[in-house]
Amino acid sequence: MKHEELIIQAEALAEAIKNAPQEDKLDLHQQLHCKLQTIKTEGGNVPASLKTFDMELLDEEVEALFDNMPV
Repeated sequence: MKHEELIIQAEALAEAIKNAPQEDKLDLHQQLHCKLQTIKTEGGNVPASLKTFDMELLDEEVEALFDNMPV
């Protein structure tokens, strides 16, 4: 698959994540992350906006893990 097609799919996933209920975001983020990894693996360039969004989602997921830890 061409990098441009993967980027378009990744951008669509990013929009879906923004509009998705919280319980669906983890699965959608995993799909987005896999697409971005595929683009990188195949030698393509991932747009900075998608990289940033991916990292923001990862930070949110890590922070959510610590929210549930007893002190």
